[in-house]
Amino acid sequence: MLSKLIMACSAVLLTSCGVVYQSVEEGLTSLNASQVIRQGRFGALNEEELQWAQTAWRYIENNTQLNTGLVNSLDNYPSMSMSSLADYLIALMAAKEFELITSKEYDERLSLVISFLVQMPLSQLSVPNLAYSTSTGVMVDYAVQPNDIGWSSIDIGRLLVALSLVKQRNSEFSEYIDKAVLRWNFCELVHEDGSLFAGSIVNGQAQRFQEGRLGIEEYSSYGYLDWQIVPAKSMRIDPFDVATINGIDLLFDGRDPRYYNVLRPIMSTPYLQLGLEFNWDGINDSTSLDSYHSDDVLSAMADSVYRVQESRWDTERIYTARGEHVVNGEPYFIYDSIYALGTPWLSVAEDGTVYDELALVSTRVTFQMWALWKTDYTDRLMVLVKELYDPARGWYEGRYESSGKYEKIITLKTNAGVLEALLYKANGKLYQPSKAKEYRDVRFDSRFNHPGKCHVETFR
Repeated sequence: MLSKLIMACSAVLLTSCGVVYQSVEEGLTSLNASQVIRQGRFGALNEEELQWAQTAWRYIENNTQLNTGLVNSLDNYPSMSMSSLADYLIALMAAKEFELITSKEYDERLSLVISFLVQMPLSQLSVPNLAYSTSTGVMVDYAVQPNDIGWSSIDIGRLLVALSLVKQRNSEFSEYIDKAVLRWNFCELVHEDGSLFAGSIVNGQAQRFQEGRLGIEEYSSYGYLDWQIVPAKSMRIDPFDVATINGIDLLFDGRDPRYYNVLRPIMSTPYLQLGLEFNWDGINDSTSLDSYHSDDVLSAMADSVYRVQESRWDTERIYTARGEHVVNGEPYFIYDSIYALGTPWLSVAEDGTVYDELALVSTRVTFQMWALWKTDYTDRLMVLVKELYDPARGWYEGRYESSGKYEKIITLKTNAGVLEALLYKANGKLYQPSKAKEYRDVRFDSRFNHPGKCHVETFR
């Protein structure tokens, strides 16, 4: 098992990962060895599944800003993050695959996004801002007022993954995508110790801090790896602790929140994205076998995250499909955790306040677990959520665990997440490594036109 991990680390030049072998082995021992043989759902979409895709695409149609070609992250709210832009790109690929749009509309929509990326204003430190107006394309704060407020290396890593998927499917756009990304200052995104760093702009000054937690750091790192930049520290599993729920062991971020400003909930999202996009394989693994995962560690962690939610139905008869989501009213954004603050099944806001009454059976998480695990439990979940939509607007966030009531907020993340799950069903894992020479490779190899020290050579 660990030999495969060593090979995967070598493949991405992760020279520092040797220091974690011992503790990772101990963690894997604590993860139950009785992993089920996982089987996903594959094949062409049937009539009902195509209707699901059409409903999700309705959100994108309704929320596309004609001026810029960008898509609102919330229904009728003209703002987006870099993670939201990634969601839109993946939804766009699915729409083309399922013939929800013509090739011409796909080309026009994608061209508008890439044109925005090439020209978009950057933060004072030459990195994408946390938020942009979808109606004007300018940097904004969370009240959609023009402002430079900082950056998220996690969101940018997600966008890098999505851009790599676009290039693999549409190599004709590689040059333009590379030109956009080569504008960014990666030294502000990946610290010299290999940590992902975010920043806030306060009174015109940048305040930097390490960003992420176990699971989301590993996922976001794949975006940088695609650019041959190795966030070695963020890819390490250490430090971690182990929580046991219903006899199933889960790893969670071991950093002490008293000393590190990090909320440490275990959630489904990063493990689902790692499955849909990478099949829990190393970045250079081109195999598409559903039953084989070259990253044993992440595969085991993902299986535990799924199995513990299934076990809650088995033991308590509570349907569970947990992820972060928006709610209508304060605190507006909730982390529905599997484990947080030392307690199973807490729903917490960013400041750590508990809102258990706001826990949802997430529409997005249900669709993605349904695609990745073909089980009786995910069939049951799908029955529970497959009517949670407005045919004219898209899929709702989910159904409240406590009452079964709909949460009728409609977001890009949920609707793009539905399309991504269906795209996985149709094609298998979305990322396929490519050895084709690209514009960025020419720049990296140039003696006279190299993009600068904060690109590939810094991290080799």
